[in-house]
Amino acid sequence: MQPNSRLAKAIRFALISGAATAAISVTTAYAADDDQVERIEVTGSRIKRTDMETATPVTVMSAEDMAKQGFTNVQDALQSLTSTTSAMTTQSIHGFTPAASSISLRGAGANRTLTLINGKRLNQYPKAAGGTSNFVDTANLPMEAVQRIEVLQSGGSAIYGADAVGGVVNIILKKDFDGAAVKYRHGDTQHGGGGSDRIALSLGSSSDRGNVSTFLEFSTNEQLKATDRENFGLHTDKVAYSPYSAYSSYGARIAADSASADISTVRQLTKAECTAGGYTWTGTGCGFDRSEWRDLAPESSRFISTTTFNYELTDDLNLVGRLDFAQAKSVTNIEPMSIDEYGINVNGNDLTVSYDNFSRTFNKTTALGGDFANATDGDYYYVRRLQEFGNRADETNTRNYFFTLGLEGLLADEYSWDLSVNYGRTDLDVQSHGYATYETMFNYITAGTAGNSLYQPMSAADVTATTYTPYETAQSTQKNIQANISGFAFELPAGDAQFAFGAEYTEQDYQSDSDSESKNGNIINTGSSSGQGERSYWATYAELSIPVLEDVTVSTAIRYDDYSDFGGNLSPQIAVEYRPMAELLVRGSYSRVFRAPDMQRVYGDATDSFTSVIDFKQCQDLGGSVGVSSTNPLIDSVCNEHRITATTGANKDLDAETGYTANIGAVWGDDQLNWSVDLWEWKLDDMVSTISASTAAREYQQYANMLVRDASGTLTHVNAVAQNLAFQKVRGIDISAGYTWDLADWGDLKLNASGTYILASEYQLSPTDPVEDDIDNGGLPQYRANATLGWYIADFETTLGAFHTARMHGDSYKSFKQSAINNGIPFNESDNEVASQTRWNLTSSYNVTDDFKVTAGIINLFDAGPNFDPTDTGWPHYPRSNYNARGREWFIEGEIKF
Repeated sequence: MQPNSRLAKAIRFALISGAATAAISVTTAYAADDDQVERIEVTGSRIKRTDMETATPVTVMSAEDMAKQGFTNVQDALQSLTSTTSAMTTQSIHGFTPAASSISLRGAGANRTLTLINGKRLNQYPKAAGGTSNFVDTANLPMEAVQRIEVLQSGGSAIYGADAVGGVVNIILKKDFDGAAVKYRHGDTQHGGGGSDRIALSLGSSSDRGNVSTFLEFSTNEQLKATDRENFGLHTDKVAYSPYSAYSSYGARIAADSASADISTVRQLTKAECTAGGYTWTGTGCGFDRSEWRDLAPESSRFISTTTFNYELTDDLNLVGRLDFAQAKSVTNIEPMSIDEYGINVNGNDLTVSYDNFSRTFNKTTALGGDFANATDGDYYYVRRLQEFGNRADETNTRNYFFTLGLEGLLADEYSWDLSVNYGRTDLDVQSHGYATYETMFNYITAGTAGNSLYQPMSAADVTATTYTPYETAQSTQKNIQANISGFAFELPAGDAQFAFGAEYTEQDYQSDSDSESKNGNIINTGSSSGQGERSYWATYAELSIPVLEDVTVSTAIRYDDYSDFGGNLSPQIAVEYRPMAELLVRGSYSRVFRAPDMQRVYGDATDSFTSVIDFKQCQDLGGSVGVSSTNPLIDSVCNEHRITATTGANKDLDAETGYTANIGAVWGDDQLNWSVDLWEWKLDDMVSTISASTAAREYQQYANMLVRDASGTLTHVNAVAQNLAFQKVRGIDISAGYTWDLADWGDLKLNASGTYILASEYQLSPTDPVEDDIDNGGLPQYRANATLGWYIADFETTLGAFHTARMHGDSYKSFKQSAINNGIPFNESDNEVASQTRWNLTSSYNVTDDFKVTAGIINLFDAGPNFDPTDTGWPHYPRSNYNARGREWFIEGEIKF
């Protein structure tokens, strides 16, 4: 296209001179960008192009591809990507976000994976994962409205700003749907629990000047309980596959809390009394089987509504917009709460019950049902599971709103431009059940003239009087305005240079609050995560694609972001495309990336939680060894699963994370064969993180200032604060290939395969620490691979898919290995690994008529269960970010078009 108007020249002079100068200035200092060729917009660039294959790798999943592989929702599809190294799913019933889902691309973390719809940023979930990390919830994204999902498997800060470290997920919606369609899907599992239903209604109407389309979905998911998976061994705490599994010691007993106390002089339940009370006899005491009360996946329901519209105001001007609403409800259940906080001091004939600033004294002979009538002087406490209160349950209700309105046009017959305003909001409320406050339980224990024995069951009236219902509300909003223009820049002998230039302004805020008792830490067995904050930022960016030779294109981009709370950041990138022949593309890119600190880490209040760790120091001090059973219950407690509290604090002085991503590869494509191979690497410096409780307990000498111990030296609490640590660097290789066979009258046969191999993943917590190896330390599969084989003949098609996850070291592999070395115990690597797994899906569909289609499938064809981690001391003893316990499941789906 040649510029030929005075207006075009004026626009080019005003925009190109600034944008081109900015982009070209980066070329000599950096190396490699995103993508470029010519006329459609591909994720990772604002310049339109004619080829989906660009200088940076983009994986495309069409709606048809996802349906053929049996995926129910967007989260399932994203989890299947080989570049997804881990996922947060609704299996995390003990976490802060059991109703939300997310993925991590290339090991960067969910908070460093950018998620968009039609190129627009989505609002962040108002509750942070783990009480620290903000992310975008992928559970409420519309499935039926999706045309395709584009996944940029490289950093994109020069195009999109912060968060795009591991990659960018861009969900492209259908925009010209016409007519009506109804789709119903029912699925269930072979072993019971976890059944699902989904009904979708699609409506669209078109005219000569525009289209409006509405997509409605309603889905329900049945609760999946641990007791539903006895075939996988998940129905009980004590399982054969984990030598560290054990029933909870929080059944019903009295423990000593001082050297002078003698537990042989106090009453302990007999085996008969224990089992009659609904507890579990462990062989040595009265414990509790938590798995009998736990969910593996919650009961949930979800409604999603998406409406898109476009209208041609003039030949060169369109009005476009989208309105989203989603509402979800999720209920998670875990075991009843337990107590061990109430101190009981026996001194002569006096028995004093105390907690915090509360205390009350009784005659020990008659107090608390006579449990301490013969007790020697000293300090004691009850350990008790309060099963009369039933499950601890959280009901989470979420409402998502999004609205965008914009103009798109063509200026001077050659410049595409767009302007939009965007607003997103997420409201969340959580109501919890099965809880009591420390004070009301104290009042129950010390009621009347002699108090109440905790060996005796509480009456329904006492439970009602003691029960407290915590609640939490949270909200996050995002307001954004952005503008972009792209088109012809200038003419060169090898072709026309293209440019894009734009700017945006964004305001973000969030607030999270809970009831007063939760904020004050007065609720038994529960933590809290609250806070509020706001930030704004503006950005401007430019891209330039230059055909330096007929078969060589160099693309540069640069973006400047300025944040209200930590300052500005410049993100350049450069990319090279070499096409020696029509079928082959050789590509390379380099870009600087950055990430603004999570708002929760900057503005959040202290986050309290419960966690389980191994107390390495105390274990060694007591003469024990991790992983080695002992006859001493105290040694077994601290050397295996040991419950403590933890507090994570915010840090308003955090700096941005900065680093780079680089990619070099090649792509081949012809009528039958296509393949690609890409070598990539990313690194972030000043990574914001919090030293985990398990890390602090393991590296107790280095993090001694974070650890709180009781009088006996046993670890009871970890204090941590968000901080800029040293660095993380990940390097890997992506490979994909596809081949099509023309079988003539027998249709077509298509094979597609892809894989990601992590060559290295290393990090350093502080500049003085050694560089750690994630792969060796454990918890990271070194490679993942997928393959699908599809047969298409006339109105019938069937697809067989295989999804493989490699063998990996257990999550606590490093800790177990170091403990064995310290104690001179032989260490067997294979005994501390998680086995590899391949899951198979089979789906088939048949077009009965042009307007009626039936699809059926079996997910997890060979009923593969989760592969267990022999180093994981905590339930359910398998990595939930990689596996689930659904087992074999089937579905049938029908679609009618009108």
